[in-house]
Amino acid sequence: MSAKQPLPVQQIDPLAAEPETAAVVLSQTGVLLVALDPEGRVVHFNKACEQATGFSRDEIIGEYLWERLLDREQVEDVKSVFADLVKNPLPNEHENYWLTKRGSRICVHWFNSSIRDADGRVRWVIGAGLDISGKKRTQLEIEEHVARLNAVVETAVEGIITIDTRGVIESINPAAQRLFGYGADEAIGEKVNMLMPPPQREEHDDYIDRYLHTGEAKVIGIGCEVMGLRKDGSQFPMELAISEVLLPNRRLFTGIIRDISERRLAEKRERERLAEHAHAARLAALGEMASGIAHELNQPLTAIVSFSDACQNLLQKEKVPQEVITDALTQISEQGIRAGRIIRRLRQFVKTGTLDQEIVNLNAVIKDVVAMVDHEIHMHEVDVKLHLTKYLPGVWADKLQIEQVVLNLVWNAIEAMDASERRQLDIETIQHNNKVEVKIRDTGCGFSGNTDHLFTAFYTTKEKGTGLGLSISHRIIEAHHGELKAMPNSAGGATFAFSLPIMEAIY
Repeated sequence: MSAKQPLPVQQIDPLAAEPETAAVVLSQTGVLLVALDPEGRVVHFNKACEQATGFSRDEIIGEYLWERLLDREQVEDVKSVFADLVKNPLPNEHENYWLTKRGSRICVHWFNSSIRDADGRVRWVIGAGLDISGKKRTQLEIEEHVARLNAVVETAVEGIITIDTRGVIESINPAAQRLFGYGADEAIGEKVNMLMPPPQREEHDDYIDRYLHTGEAKVIGIGCEVMGLRKDGSQFPMELAISEVLLPNRRLFTGIIRDISERRLAEKRERERLAEHAHAARLAALGEMASGIAHELNQPLTAIVSFSDACQNLLQKEKVPQEVITDALTQISEQGIRAGRIIRRLRQFVKTGTLDQEIVNLNAVIKDVVAMVDHEIHMHEVDVKLHLTKYLPGVWADKLQIEQVVLNLVWNAIEAMDASERRQLDIETIQHNNKVEVKIRDTGCGFSGNTDHLFTAFYTTKEKGTGLGLSISHRIIEAHHGELKAMPNSAGGATFAFSLPIMEAIY
């Protein structure tokens, strides 16, 4: 039995047997097929090439490729690729642009080879190409976007740092390098918590882990003010905004950092200036209240003298019940304590100092102020009604400064009702959403028109007024992130109202 003879390739491969069939198949798959002679003239231009360029086969056959289909700046590169194929039998790849008949361009990725005769001479150079214009356009858009983004990041005034889910720094822009004092080579690859002072340094990794497991964000997408730690060990206040970047197979976090040291210094200077003006206003108010203060102190002092005289008279008698003497001494002690409380309250009111914030109950502040001006209330025959909400949330504030605001508004209301037959002062506290509001309503002369001028420094309608009370009150409330406004009452008089954020709203 004789061995089988191999069949000619033409009998088992129809594409080899029928070259035209192969060309049709390649055209259907979108492959651009072009063949050049050893001089670079086009000898084959398939249907896919016609569809891609708009040129017919008859328009291109016999023409030099680089004279009809290439940009001038690419001619030398393509000629070099062509010459390499003529000299070297190994295939190669390259990309270039073809010009279409309408003047547009398409980007083609070519797989090139050469066909040689028996003695090794090149008969044709064959190129099979894929139109990658869409892919190339996308790539160029991405590269342009990245270049623009890098330009923004590199020239940004704010520091920009990117970290992975382990808290390791992947990039740090020049602004952040200047801000923290680390070079890129010192920071990249290190944990970002090296830029944080305690206790944030120890808490940072736990925060990332908690966010990754629960999705609960306290800073991401919100922003906050924190302290930064420089390479030299110094600390500085900064605003930090963090965003999350979701990539196909991982996630990153980008932090944008702004140094607010100058802002904090300016705010401190403003607070000091405000405190100086406020101190002057308190002294002026104290002068106006002098008669009331004298009257208020005179009462307990008179009582002390009276009870002391009574004790002396009782002791001259032969039999004096002990409980009578004890009661008199108790009254002396209580009146002494009352006088001391008045003096301490006045000393606290006129003292200077920076903003000293604590949890403040506005109901208690209002009661203290009303007690402080009790003499003036009775002297001016004012009917005071308090409408204070029970269980009022606390506010984070400087108690002395808020007390001064309430005193200014109450004092103004009392004076505004001097010429009124009906003198009623209503003070109300209410909680509205995340704020506490205080309203002080009087039945005085009121005002009309625009209220903006009321809060202008040195503006006053009083003959002996300084024009600073409302201006300072307005700035104090603004410094506490609140709002002070004035409204005329429909039945006469005016209402002044200020609001402050409750403590929970600050965090």
